[in-house]
Amino acid sequence: MKVIMSVLDRLENWGILICFSVSLAALTLSIITRYVFHPLTWPDELTTYLFILMTFLGASASVKDGMELKVDAIYGMLPRWRFRLDLLLHIVRLGVCITFIYSGWKFVLIEMDMETVTPILLIPRSIVAAMFPFFGFIMAIRSVNCLWQVIREHRQKGL
Repeated sequence: MKVIMSVLDRLENWGILICFSVSLAALTLSIITRYVFHPLTWPDELTTYLFILMTFLGASASVKDGMELKVDAIYGMLPRWRFRLDLLLHIVRLGVCITFIYSGWKFVLIEMDMETVTPILLIPRSIVAAMFPFFGFIMAIRSVNCLWQVIREHRQKGL
């Protein structure tokens, strides 16, 4: 499992870095051409898709360190229920991940049948739609790992 998490860490870190760098370069090019030359439209569309991918990778990376959005006030009010609340959080997230995988894959198949492409870059929309099951898959791996860690820590404490 450590090898999988290490690969996932690298995928997230390098993916975010590459998406951000390419987005920055594309937006800079777009701004320069808008005011100096004939405006280009493809950098804006590319940046949109890279931003979506970067957001999904960042959401997955945030789970690793427990930085995802959650209501900490509930943990403060119910400190004895921390283990149960953590289990609930990870199980619900895993359910959402399974929904992303299932629904996202159905969406990819629909896009493949329709053979649609993006308006400017002419990328098959099925590739863009594939971000949803991909995100669900990497988030599911993170969620299972977090669930396993919570259970292992609870057993080590002997509670």
